[in-house]
Amino acid sequence: MDHLIVFNSGSFTNFDADTKGMELALEGSWASGIRGRASYSFQHTRNTSVGWQMPDSPNHLVKINLSVPIVRQKVFAGAEFRYATSRRTLHDTTDASGQPVTVQGDDAAGYGIVNLTLFSQNLIKNLEFSASVYNVLDRRYGDPASRFHAQEIIEQDGRSFRLKLTYRF
Repeated sequence: MDHLIVFNSGSFTNFDADTKGMELALEGSWASGIRGRASYSFQHTRNTSVGWQMPDSPNHLVKINLSVPIVRQKVFAGAEFRYATSRRTLHDTTDASGQPVTVQGDDAAGYGIVNLTLFSQNLIKNLEFSASVYNVLDRRYGDPASRFHAQEIIEQDGRSFRLKLTYRF
Protein backbone atom coordinates (compact mmCIF):
# COMPACT_ATOMS: atom_id res chain seq x y z
CA MET A 1 0.00 0.00 0.00
CA ASP A 2 1.49 3.33 -1.04
CA HIS A 3 0.83 6.90 0.06
CA LEU A 4 -1.50 6.14 2.97
CA ILE A 5 -2.44 9.25 4.95
CA VAL A 6 -1.92 9.53 8.69
CA PHE A 7 -2.01 12.36 11.21
CA ASN A 8 1.57 12.37 12.47
CA SER A 9 3.33 14.80 14.82
CA GLY A 10 0.78 17.56 14.33
CA SER A 11 0.31 17.31 10.55
CA PHE A 12 -0.91 14.95 7.84
CA THR A 13 1.79 12.84 6.18
CA ASN A 14 1.97 9.95 3.76
CA PHE A 15 3.53 6.57 4.46
CA ASP A 16 3.90 3.21 2.74
CA ALA A 17 2.98 -0.17 4.25
CA ASP A 18 3.72 -3.77 3.37
CA THR A 19 1.46 -6.65 4.45
CA LYS A 20 1.93 -10.38 4.19
CA GLY A 21 -0.61 -12.82 5.54
CA MET A 22 -3.24 -15.47 5.08
CA GLU A 23 -6.68 -16.35 6.34
CA LEU A 24 -8.29 -19.77 6.78
CA ALA A 25 -11.90 -20.52 7.68
CA LEU A 26 -13.96 -23.64 8.17
CA GLU A 27 -17.74 -23.51 8.44
CA GLY A 28 -20.29 -26.25 8.87
CA SER A 29 -23.94 -26.86 9.59
CA TRP A 30 -25.73 -30.06 10.46
CA ALA A 31 -29.31 -31.29 9.97
CA SER A 32 -29.84 -30.95 13.74
CA GLY A 33 -29.49 -27.17 13.36
CA ILE A 34 -26.02 -26.93 14.95
CA ARG A 35 -23.76 -24.48 13.13
CA GLY A 36 -20.08 -23.83 13.65
CA ARG A 37 -17.35 -21.64 12.26
CA ALA A 38 -13.63 -21.40 12.98
CA SER A 39 -11.25 -18.91 11.41
CA TYR A 40 -7.59 -18.04 11.72
CA SER A 41 -5.79 -15.01 10.31
CA PHE A 42 -2.07 -14.36 10.17
CA GLN A 43 -0.70 -11.01 9.10
CA HIS A 44 2.52 -9.11 9.38
CA THR A 45 2.14 -5.45 8.49
CA ARG A 46 4.97 -2.93 8.57
CA ASN A 47 5.11 0.79 7.99
CA THR A 48 7.97 0.63 5.47
CA SER A 49 8.51 4.40 5.62
CA VAL A 50 9.84 4.14 9.20
CA GLY A 51 10.36 0.37 9.58
CA TRP A 52 7.79 -0.14 12.35
CA GLN A 53 5.15 -2.79 12.84
CA MET A 54 1.76 -1.16 12.25
CA PRO A 55 -0.09 -0.17 15.42
CA ASP A 56 -3.19 -2.09 16.54
CA SER A 57 -2.40 -4.88 14.08
CA PRO A 58 -2.26 -8.34 15.71
CA ASN A 59 -0.17 -10.99 13.98
CA HIS A 60 -2.64 -13.75 14.87
CA LEU A 61 -6.43 -13.65 15.20
CA VAL A 62 -8.56 -16.71 16.02
CA LYS A 63 -12.38 -16.86 16.13
CA ILE A 64 -14.56 -19.85 16.97
CA ASN A 65 -18.37 -19.69 16.89
CA LEU A 66 -20.93 -22.36 17.73
CA SER A 67 -24.73 -22.07 17.55
CA VAL A 68 -27.02 -24.77 18.94
CA PRO A 69 -30.82 -24.86 18.63
CA ILE A 70 -32.69 -24.94 21.95
CA VAL A 71 -36.17 -24.83 20.37
CA ARG A 72 -35.91 -26.04 16.77
CA GLN A 73 -35.72 -23.11 14.31
CA LYS A 74 -36.92 -20.69 17.01
CA VAL A 75 -34.45 -20.30 19.93
CA PHE A 76 -30.67 -20.75 19.76
CA ALA A 77 -27.71 -20.60 22.11
CA GLY A 78 -24.45 -19.28 20.72
CA ALA A 79 -20.90 -19.24 22.01
CA GLU A 80 -17.96 -17.31 20.61
CA PHE A 81 -14.26 -17.42 21.46
CA ARG A 82 -12.01 -14.66 20.12
CA TYR A 83 -8.22 -14.47 20.54
CA ALA A 84 -5.84 -11.77 19.32
CA THR A 85 -2.10 -11.52 19.91
CA SER A 86 -0.40 -8.37 21.19
CA ARG A 87 -0.70 -5.13 19.24
CA ARG A 88 1.78 -2.25 18.95
CA THR A 89 0.91 1.23 20.21
CA LEU A 90 2.16 4.65 19.11
CA HIS A 91 2.15 7.97 20.91
CA ASP A 92 3.19 11.55 20.27
CA THR A 93 5.94 13.18 22.31
CA THR A 94 8.65 15.77 21.74
CA ASP A 95 12.28 15.22 20.80
CA ALA A 96 15.29 16.85 22.50
CA SER A 97 14.75 20.06 20.52
CA GLY A 98 11.07 20.26 21.52
CA GLN A 99 9.73 19.20 18.12
CA PRO A 100 6.70 16.87 18.06
CA VAL A 101 7.54 13.29 17.11
CA THR A 102 5.62 10.01 17.02
CA VAL A 103 7.29 7.01 18.67
CA GLN A 104 6.43 3.36 19.23
CA GLY A 105 4.89 2.65 22.60
CA ASP A 106 4.25 -0.41 24.71
CA ASP A 107 2.43 -3.43 23.36
CA ALA A 108 -1.22 -3.99 24.26
CA ALA A 109 -1.18 -7.58 25.52
CA GLY A 110 -2.87 -10.39 23.64
CA TYR A 111 -6.22 -11.57 24.93
CA GLY A 112 -8.83 -14.29 24.62
CA ILE A 113 -12.48 -13.69 25.47
CA VAL A 114 -15.68 -15.75 25.49
CA ASN A 115 -19.14 -14.38 24.63
CA LEU A 116 -22.48 -16.19 25.07
CA THR A 117 -25.81 -15.32 23.41
CA LEU A 118 -29.35 -16.66 23.60
CA PHE A 119 -31.41 -15.50 20.62
CA SER A 120 -34.70 -16.11 18.88
CA GLN A 121 -35.76 -16.09 15.24
CA ASN A 122 -39.43 -15.90 14.29
CA LEU A 123 -40.55 -16.73 17.83
CA ILE A 124 -43.33 -14.23 17.23
CA LYS A 125 -43.86 -12.86 13.72
CA ASN A 126 -41.40 -9.98 12.98
CA LEU A 127 -40.02 -10.04 16.55
CA GLU A 128 -36.47 -11.08 17.46
CA PHE A 129 -34.93 -11.22 20.92
CA SER A 130 -31.39 -11.75 22.15
CA ALA A 131 -29.64 -11.76 25.50
CA SER A 132 -25.85 -11.70 25.52
CA VAL A 133 -23.06 -11.87 28.05
CA TYR A 134 -19.80 -10.47 26.69
CA ASN A 135 -16.40 -11.30 28.16
CA VAL A 136 -17.99 -14.05 30.30
CA LEU A 137 -14.74 -14.81 32.16
CA ASP A 138 -14.27 -11.09 32.97
CA ARG A 139 -10.85 -10.98 31.27
CA ARG A 140 -8.94 -7.72 31.74
CA TYR A 141 -7.44 -6.47 28.48
CA GLY A 142 -6.88 -3.25 26.59
CA ASP A 143 -6.73 -1.99 23.03
CA PRO A 144 -4.23 0.48 21.58
CA ALA A 145 -5.48 4.06 21.78
CA SER A 146 -5.24 6.61 19.00
CA ARG A 147 -2.67 9.38 19.16
CA PHE A 148 -5.42 11.69 20.37
CA HIS A 149 -5.68 9.95 23.75
CA ALA A 150 -3.47 10.65 26.75
CA GLN A 151 -2.99 6.93 27.45
CA GLU A 152 -1.44 4.40 25.06
CA ILE A 153 -3.79 1.55 25.95
CA ILE A 154 -7.50 1.86 26.69
CA GLU A 155 -8.81 -0.78 29.08
CA GLN A 156 -11.87 -2.55 27.69
CA ASP A 157 -15.03 -3.44 29.56
CA GLY A 158 -15.09 -6.45 31.79
CA ARG A 159 -18.12 -8.69 31.79
CA SER A 160 -21.12 -6.92 30.30
CA PHE A 161 -24.71 -7.76 29.41
CA ARG A 162 -27.00 -6.75 26.57
CA LEU A 163 -30.67 -7.36 25.91
CA LYS A 164 -31.95 -6.65 22.42
CA LEU A 165 -35.49 -6.64 21.12
CA THR A 166 -36.06 -6.02 17.40
CA TYR A 167 -39.41 -5.65 15.69
CA ARG A 168 -39.46 -5.49 11.90
CA PHE A 169 -42.36 -3.89 10.02
